[in-house]
Amino acid sequence: MRFYCAGEIAEIAGGTVIAGDGKAEISEASTNSKEGDKNTLFVPVIGEHVDAHDFIADAYHHGMRAVLTSRGEVIKNTPEMTYIKVENTVAALQKFGAAVRNCFDIPIVGITGSVGKTTTKEMIAAALENSLCTLKTAGNMNSQVGLPRMMLRLSKEHQVAVIEMGMSMPGEMAKIAAVARPECAVITNIGVSHIGQLGSKENIRREKLDIVRELPCGGTLFLNGDDPLLYELVSDAAAVKMSEQARERLSKAKLITFGLSEYCDFRARAVRPEGEHTTFLLDYPDGLGRGELEVSLPVLGDHNVRNALAAFAVAAYCDISLERAAAGLADYTPIAMRGGKIESNGVILIDDTYNASPDSMRGAIDSLIFSAAKRHIAVLASMLELGEISRECHREIGLYAAVKGVDLLVTIGSEAEHCAQAANDAGIAAAVCFKDNEEAFQFLARELVFGDVVLFKGSRGMKLDKLVDRIKTEREKEMEGGTCTQM
Repeated sequence: MRFYCAGEIAEIAGGTVIAGDGKAEISEASTNSKEGDKNTLFVPVIGEHVDAHDFIADAYHHGMRAVLTSRGEVIKNTPEMTYIKVENTVAALQKFGAAVRNCFDIPIVGITGSVGKTTTKEMIAAALENSLCTLKTAGNMNSQVGLPRMMLRLSKEHQVAVIEMGMSMPGEMAKIAAVARPECAVITNIGVSHIGQLGSKENIRREKLDIVRELPCGGTLFLNGDDPLLYELVSDAAAVKMSEQARERLSKAKLITFGLSEYCDFRARAVRPEGEHTTFLLDYPDGLGRGELEVSLPVLGDHNVRNALAAFAVAAYCDISLERAAAGLADYTPIAMRGGKIESNGVILIDDTYNASPDSMRGAIDSLIFSAAKRHIAVLASMLELGEISRECHREIGLYAAVKGVDLLVTIGSEAEHCAQAANDAGIAAAVCFKDNEEAFQFLARELVFGDVVLFKGSRGMKLDKLVDRIKTEREKEMEGGTCTQM
């Protein structure tokens, strides 16, 4: 952990210490007034409905002793608080984060994409961390506010950092790329997440490509070669719309592809599920030609194989043997709400409730079908922020679930109702729809029986994680009461 004094931060951010001690030591930043201590810099963010400057006194009450402020006023009854006046608190935090990043001469791996960013970040870290001291993005700290906070966690012990970089609006990727300055970058795919704000997949690709704006000359970009919009960067980059800064850096970058297609640099062959694992042959460039390595991954689905391939590609870039990378990936465990499995009184619950898009829905359904079960049940809630293509996307997912062999499709929410309609129209799967989680809970509490495997997935705003918790609690009560329903 490194400490920075308030006066130093003020100089970096183009601000001024207007009250308190300019020598106050800072080691962390927080946008939550309830999470911090005396060495935490409170960064009040002005949102659409709430101005967090109103919580400066609360931050003081919870132990924080320094704050960025664009108001320039000193709050009463905060005698030990150091106030740093800046024009914009978020921009000031980004300047601070960028300055900290510049103090460390280590490779930073930037990761973006429409879906799979977090899983890919976790797999890359798993492949690296048994060889290198690795910092990885914590929680959802991948935004304009979260990413610069992650930079403050860099320390002299770290040898590499694996940093997730998210965006939802035009211009965001350029801002966070300027903070992280990745030495190499990974793009997992181009989907329709946030298409309501960006209008088209081509616009999403353009924004994602701004991750390369800060690559060093000769930097490396890892691409999902199975994604046609990304492979176009290899086959016909001149036709791809991107910012001039991105095009200039891309022209000097090395492109490495990963995927299941035969032309990919890092390729998976003979992919097959084996129980709760996926095995495949890793086909990779070894300097003399092509090498081969048998891999066992403790998760299911082709999408997870692609995530692992990205990890192998980055490990090779970091001069880590692929055998050591494979050993690290063998210990990979999904983080909360990202596809982890919960056994509850004879039923397996797959909690993939953090968020959802059409691409991640398909991947989750694939994983469900690969799981050994008496019945495969998919509980799918509405996918939000899809704009005008929402109905079409939901119908495609309903049909996909039916064709893949889901035994029972349960949908929640007005948009997800189109999933059930499409599955029922196909006539090859049973589907029911409910307006909210309460109705779905009442149905599932009666319906689930021993041997079922149940996938839960939907947009974060649908709060499916609460439904998973309720189902788990209900089944544990049944177990305590000696009830275990058999088919």
